[in-house]
Amino acid sequence: MAEIFLDISGYFEKNRIIFWISFAILSVIAIYLATHLHLNRDISKTLQLSFMFVFCLLLVIYGRIELALISMFPLFISFACALGVSGIFDLRLNNLNSFTFPLMLIPGTFYSLFIIQRILQKYKTGKSKDITYNSFFLLLIITCVSGFGIFKLPEQPDLKSTSIIFIACIVFSVTVPELLIHTLFKILINNRAKNKRFPLTFFGLLKSAFAFTYFVVASLVLTLLGLVFVKLNPFNKEKGKLAYHACISKFCWSLMYIMGNVKKRIINPHKEDFSKPAVIICNHQSFLDILSTVMLTPKMILFTNHWVWNSPVFGFVVRMADYYPVMQGADGSIDLVADRIRKGYSVVVFPEGTRSVDSNMKRFHKGAFFLAEKLGLDILPILIHGSGYTMSKGDFLLKDGTITLQFLQRIKPSDLSFGKGYAERTKSIGRYFRTSFGQLRTELEKPDYFKEQLIYNYIFKGPVLEWYMRIKLRFENNYILFNDLLPRSGKFLDAGCGYGFMSYMLHLVSGEREITGIDYDETKINTANHCFSKNEKINFVCSNVLQFKYEKYDGIILADILHYLHPLQQKEAIEKCLQSLSDNGTLIIRDGNKDLAERHWGTKITEFFSTTFSGFNKTTENGLSYISGSLIREIADVQKMQCTEIDPSKYTSNMIFVIKKTPAAIHAEV
Repeated sequence: MAEIFLDISGYFEKNRIIFWISFAILSVIAIYLATHLHLNRDISKTLQLSFMFVFCLLLVIYGRIELALISMFPLFISFACALGVSGIFDLRLNNLNSFTFPLMLIPGTFYSLFIIQRILQKYKTGKSKDITYNSFFLLLIITCVSGFGIFKLPEQPDLKSTSIIFIACIVFSVTVPELLIHTLFKILINNRAKNKRFPLTFFGLLKSAFAFTYFVVASLVLTLLGLVFVKLNPFNKEKGKLAYHACISKFCWSLMYIMGNVKKRIINPHKEDFSKPAVIICNHQSFLDILSTVMLTPKMILFTNHWVWNSPVFGFVVRMADYYPVMQGADGSIDLVADRIRKGYSVVVFPEGTRSVDSNMKRFHKGAFFLAEKLGLDILPILIHGSGYTMSKGDFLLKDGTITLQFLQRIKPSDLSFGKGYAERTKSIGRYFRTSFGQLRTELEKPDYFKEQLIYNYIFKGPVLEWYMRIKLRFENNYILFNDLLPRSGKFLDAGCGYGFMSYMLHLVSGEREITGIDYDETKINTANHCFSKNEKINFVCSNVLQFKYEKYDGIILADILHYLHPLQQKEAIEKCLQSLSDNGTLIIRDGNKDLAERHWGTKITEFFSTTFSGFNKTTENGLSYISGSLIREIADVQKMQCTEIDPSKYTSNMIFVIKKTPAAIHAEV
């Protein structure tokens, strides 16, 4: 019998599209019929309270409003379908059969919980537990339907209507969640994570929808203003066009600053005011680059690509503002640009030609430099940072972030340090632009910059884990200290990586870091390996720090791991790590130093909450054994290595020991 139930459950999985189409047709009919029914006022109040209670319960269990809504939506549809069945059979609702509707929330809620639990388990670790709850619930359905079907035998209308409604409620409360929850989770969360995009959140969608609505409405208003100032203006056309450009600039400024979750920063050390026309070149990562540049001054025209020129929303504005379609080539734009230059306008060109997906700059095309040479214009480079993260190419989600615009010094036509002809200047200015942008990225892309991205890797993986990570990031100050102690490139080992918080942060800050994380807890390793930020340069292995096969590393981290080993194992682990360092390698040890007796109680309390109270970390049967700082220094001396200490805490005995090879040790190895 169990095999039969599993086969039925498998049919749901393999042929969900058939059920979806059938259900969609039935839902339209059911909801239409349900609108013609009127529940008793008391029953309506009971239903409202029941749905509110279930929603609050789901919100507490999941810790995410998105998951609560994904669970509740199928229940609403189930309720509407059950009402539709009542309408189809022309059943009168009374005090007996009406209370069947609140009762349907019980199996529907529990079944939704089981479905989402299975989905979240796979989303968290990439592996599904072998749970046969589908068979259990299918058996429950058959039992309930058979039991209440008995009420159809006597010719009593009330019992007959109750039986039919109850059967409908049970069937819909199980089949509808099975159909909808998988689909909603896949669209909103799972598919996006597979494509290396942030999963959608409730407030993220609200912010994005607000910004998009504002953009569409303002574009329509600008289209009408364009008709007034440009197309139908019988007076001074040039003043009307300048007024129209001023409206566009103010609209772009308002949109950039109305998005409260996006911070703006303009670095203008040379006090650029655009009083002198120039060819402005910018890197291109996002649609927000257009808004960021147009808001700077009204006297500006853009070279746009075909999709902006033909946009059904913004296309009319672009064409009436005399923006130029770049697909027509730079040669044909000389006369138009020359006319605008004489009127005091500057030209904005994105030399890459298209948006970059990963913020790495593409090859510069020659069009902008050709124009500058032909018209004798300065070249004004403006670096744009953060727009590609805030609104990535091909994605509508508006993420929290900071957009920085940095003005570089104008490059005059007489400046021959970048070459003579436009072809030579394209290459040399491109190299200069990339170097300056790389310096800006290094300056801005600190661990704080990547905090939100790291958090999004762990949401929808359980409320306890999510809030543990948030608290951990706050206590660790986003791992700024570890980031500063390690070089930005090389091969690194994070021993005792746990869920991979630090490993991901170090890799996000610098993609040139190749990081391996190890931990003996398989669940943590599976979770770390199943984050959307994972790539070929970061990997996690389930292994014991003593049994792991070490290679040569430029940096090794032993953070809060040694006290899980007994003293002999602690010494062995440190020696293994020291022997695995490259010539310029660094070993970072952080652990409770039992020599600091006055502060050691604080460390013991934090470990109690970590191991005994919350159960996030597992201990061996031998318990915890804290290491002595003098032992670490002694091991470093024996290995002829330099050991420095950092004391980052006031209330615990946690100390950071930074051990590096001395020239004598390197010479001895050679």
